[in-house]
Amino acid sequence: MATFSNLLTHPLLLQRLAQLKYESPTPIQLAAIPLVLAGKDLMAAAPTGTGKTAAFVLPVLQLMAQHPRPLNEYDKALPRVLVIAPTRELAQQLEASLNQYGKLTDQKVLMLCGGQDNARQRQDALKGCDIVVATPGRLYELMNNRILDFEALQCLILDEADRLLDMGFADDLQLIIKRLPATRQNLMFSATSSEPVRELAAMIMPNATALGQAQANRTSIDVKQWLVPVDHTDKGNATITLLRENKWSQVLIFTKTKAGANVLLEQLKEEGFKAEALHGDKHQSERNRILNAFKTHKLPILVATDIAARGLDIANLPAVVNHDLPPVAEDYIHRIGRTGRAGEKGVAISLVAAHEIDTLSEIEQLIGRILPRKDLIGHVPNHRVPDSAPKSRKRKEEQPLGKKANKRRSNKATPPRNTGTGERKKAGGDRSAENNGNSLFAGRKNITKRSID
Repeated sequence: MATFSNLLTHPLLLQRLAQLKYESPTPIQLAAIPLVLAGKDLMAAAPTGTGKTAAFVLPVLQLMAQHPRPLNEYDKALPRVLVIAPTRELAQQLEASLNQYGKLTDQKVLMLCGGQDNARQRQDALKGCDIVVATPGRLYELMNNRILDFEALQCLILDEADRLLDMGFADDLQLIIKRLPATRQNLMFSATSSEPVRELAAMIMPNATALGQAQANRTSIDVKQWLVPVDHTDKGNATITLLRENKWSQVLIFTKTKAGANVLLEQLKEEGFKAEALHGDKHQSERNRILNAFKTHKLPILVATDIAARGLDIANLPAVVNHDLPPVAEDYIHRIGRTGRAGEKGVAISLVAAHEIDTLSEIEQLIGRILPRKDLIGHVPNHRVPDSAPKSRKRKEEQPLGKKANKRRSNKATPPRNTGTGERKKAGGDRSAENNGNSLFAGRKNITKRSID
């Protein structure tokens, strides 16, 4: 049986993993860690809950610990690693993971995202750091104001790359990447694999190793899934029935909109349930309080929008309920991936109304299976949910990079398609040659696609 000592050599990292009682690496960790240590550019896709974060955090921490820290003229540390995440919650989770795994290696992590005190973040950035974890908007703002200096950057990591594109950050990513050193290692991790993600990878790291599972777009076998046909107006009552019948110790309920989350929350409270809502209209301090209460199992019911679909790692969460199906099919995978993590069992129940049949078909096409249907006593719908026929996703996956960004953020221009080596040099330098020896991560060459199955 493989152990982390077969993959890593730094004694402080191995000591920390022993303290955390981490023994056996997951398949994505077994496949990715040697490639990261060898300095390869990597595009990795694997199902949610399979340990993707540790797959890049651990080898990067080892490489950093093995090499001296670069300092600026004021003897402040210059960042060597930049991690970009789509949401504040995921950025916070990444910061926590880096600090948790790197507790003994003395690497300073700086998190930069919206909803935090701007002046304080500027002051923290000027104090120096080894690793920056950031959301694109705040990162670009600080780079624009010359608060951050990435001249010593050696590794760029894009976490949840598909979500970065879904949320309309394609333009911001291109602007950020243009300002980074051309010689660097690039790592891209995602739970789903789609054409826009592959296109982004080809643009910024054309010689990357494509590491993935045949089941990258599939859901965990540890999560039992089914759908309940209901009328749209009866979803709140159906949710209450599910809660009363199952008596879960904890449950995460997803709604499509912030308004929907607030309405459901009030309905639950009227019925005597202890619950909170998490969405983008909450102040960051309130979001942190609610998340902490849920993570520490002091809050039994959390009603959330897709802000909680990624980066929320709750130990032993028994159930996820989709009060509404997500507008983006890939988010279904991320939502239900909050349960059934690290080998635990979980259930995911989706309340589906007749008007959601197209979304249901897209989800079933993505996950490669038809979800079984179970009627809920007292909530059989008046409007029958049609039989689903999974749709082809070809048109969606073939759309140009940034198309969703234009639909959601009309003030953004569509980023240019990669049509030649000239644009590749603009975006990230000519990556076809070997490293020039100045980078921490050296020794790259072209590698064929690999599977971790």
